[in-house]
Amino acid sequence: MSTTIYLVRHGEAAATWDQSLDPGLSARGERQAIDIASQIHQEISPVALFSSPLLRTRETSRPLADLWQQEPLVAPELSEVPSAGLDLGGRRAWLDRVLAGRWSEQSDHLQHWRSTILDFTGRQTQDAVFFTHFVVINAIVSALEGSDNVIVFRPDHCSVTKIRLSGEGMELIEKGREAVTVVK
Repeated sequence: MSTTIYLVRHGEAAATWDQSLDPGLSARGERQAIDIASQIHQEISPVALFSSPLLRTRETSRPLADLWQQEPLVAPELSEVPSAGLDLGGRRAWLDRVLAGRWSEQSDHLQHWRSTILDFTGRQTQDAVFFTHFVVINAIVSALEGSDNVIVFRPDHCSVTKIRLSGEGMELIEKGREAVTVVK
């Protein structure tokens, strides 16, 4: 028996990473969320829904939650890469360094954050949709591909990456649509 996890990157945010700690969706992001909800609803029957606690992911999950008439479970394990202690002005330079690096070069804090994501994902026993973030998706995919690179692909807003869990571990089924994107 296997479990399928659908990793959905949030829709376009109303502000960039260095402009707001927790922006909601832009008007475009709201349309993207509606479109991906419709697509997922047509492709699969209702499954468990999980969302990062951040506003942009919760807003992205809302259209599918409404279609399926269920509340997403808020999962702190799916939160964006932690930049605690940095002011907004310092976040972009810090993030750029992280994204250009390798997991083995990251702080113990970031390596623990990644391990928490992988543990949470690996514990799932039912099909689920995770509404999450660019770096979270990369943390999972890089591990599945055996890559030390922090960034192994660039999931577009509201793209869906599919992974399978089985007795043999986790495997990548399909990467989501990629785009040249600014991480927001």
